[in-house]
Amino acid sequence: MNQGNFFAQLKRRKVFKVGAAYLIVAWLAVQAASIGFPAFDAPPWALRVFILIALLGFPIAVVMAWVFDITREGVKLDADTSASKGLFAAAAILIVLAFGWYFYGQPSFRKGDVTTPLVADRNSIAVLPFANMSGKTEEDYFSDGMTEELLNVLAKVPQLKVVARTSVFQFKNTGGDIREIGRKLGVTNVVEGSVRRDGPEVRITAQLVRVSDGFHIWSETYDRKLEKVFALQDEIARRIGDALKLSLGVSAPAAARAPIDPEAYDEYLKGRALLRQRTDLPTAIAHFKKAVAKAPEFAAGWSSLSLTYEVSFWYRNMMRAEQADCLAAEAAAAERAAALEPDAATTEHALGNVARAQFHYDDAERHYLRGMQLDPSYPDVREDYAEVLYEVGRMEDSARAARQLVKLDAYFTVGWVRLWDAACALDRRNEVEESVRQIRVITPDLFAGKFGFLDYALDYGRSDEARAALVEIVTRWPKDAAFAQTLLPWALGESDLDPVKLRAAVGSAPPGEASKYFIARTDIEGYNADIRSRGAILEAYYFANLYSSRPAGQAMLRDSRVKAALVRYGFPVYWREKGWPAGCRPLGENDFECGLDTAAAK
Repeated sequence: MNQGNFFAQLKRRKVFKVGAAYLIVAWLAVQAASIGFPAFDAPPWALRVFILIALLGFPIAVVMAWVFDITREGVKLDADTSASKGLFAAAAILIVLAFGWYFYGQPSFRKGDVTTPLVADRNSIAVLPFANMSGKTEEDYFSDGMTEELLNVLAKVPQLKVVARTSVFQFKNTGGDIREIGRKLGVTNVVEGSVRRDGPEVRITAQLVRVSDGFHIWSETYDRKLEKVFALQDEIARRIGDALKLSLGVSAPAAARAPIDPEAYDEYLKGRALLRQRTDLPTAIAHFKKAVAKAPEFAAGWSSLSLTYEVSFWYRNMMRAEQADCLAAEAAAAERAAALEPDAATTEHALGNVARAQFHYDDAERHYLRGMQLDPSYPDVREDYAEVLYEVGRMEDSARAARQLVKLDAYFTVGWVRLWDAACALDRRNEVEESVRQIRVITPDLFAGKFGFLDYALDYGRSDEARAALVEIVTRWPKDAAFAQTLLPWALGESDLDPVKLRAAVGSAPPGEASKYFIARTDIEGYNADIRSRGAILEAYYFANLYSSRPAGQAMLRDSRVKAALVRYGFPVYWREKGWPAGCRPLGENDFECGLDTAAAK
């Protein structure tokens, strides 16, 4: 049968109509199932199986339309199979692709994906986001804050592994079987509940569920005044601890905390919500300021204020002068938190950030390590620890710290950014690809996910890879591509830019991004000027930017101007105390050199 006759037969037997009709009906059915299954608490795998069946049905429907011919005498099996082999082969390929999607194409089945079920630790627990029963979505911050505070209290229980906040909040408002969620989080116990606030009154319902069989170990409802909210959180944690002590032998939570002014606590929770979202940090700062004004002895308010000042740099594109004011306020808030509550992980975290901004990397590392010791489940301090290790050139240590972080909290996006940083510096393509993939899954709008492959290629002067990565960015995220469309040809020596266009492109780039293009051109004066204009946050990246770029950055490290900047930013002081990175070595007691081949450095 020739091609023309084959298509005529397809049309006569209504194969096209059957295929199109099937696709429309299947699409509508999948849309209905995606809404209906969660409403009836169907397990997540049920929808996946439904979609698989729908995919398998398409080639079967097409083959049936071809094999059975509808005539006036009824449905008949067509004996003409001369053109059937090609159609059957295409159907078989579609079936294989459907199974391939089911087993390998979904996040749940990809190696290393964030949704891979974890092996449960016997002494493990997850606190799922408490439901907001007020009926006002704008009060989600309160129920979310109560969840986070309870999680923090439980994290202080010795021998108890508590899943980090970012991971559990992936399941907010998703519904589903608690047993399935617990298995995905790798825990043996789950706490769930609800919060209803009515003026100064708050009602909390909490229950402890065993993941293995869904059995409710403990459940209770509490009605309290908001001014006693800390006492309420501590009481719930104690009850959970008592219940777990009987089955797991864990100790009771720490001693109760002092009461907090209700208005101050409300402002604090509003600030925490905005800090987590990273959407309106100036307003978050305003909330924290109100909180500590109403409750000057509230240490967590001061440390959160300090941490918000620090993270603001990355989301507000500050220049040097504004950043100096921000760093001064950050340091003052951290010092106040240290005076009030020196043994808190968030206090140590805030102090570490201040030390790093002052180029005291050894002090920063010490504060971060103590913060991790005080609260092993606190991911934010681990992220900054991995970051400072990267900045001082301890790339292997940074990679290990980042890997531990994403193992602790697989949904903590910035943890994957830290792993991407170290993987780029170590030229580990598989880990670069893994990190970028995870960032795109968890936080699709994050810059590192969009530009991860371009920056990696640019670091190593891989021009063709860089151009291909830029094409992807232009196609998928055209609004973000403008500065790179200007700077990449310039960095690769394919075009010249007048100073006005260059300043405009550099100014529109996200914090720290323009430095990679100056390095690619081995433009030392341009790199130094750009880094200094950005202030201490980026100056701490001075060495890591150059170390990660080969050969351009390594060549720049041998220049006397770069060497002077390394001294100014305190790197040799840290290296003499902690050890020299590959490619650097001391020359007597007062001198050093960098930019050596790794083999020579050894």
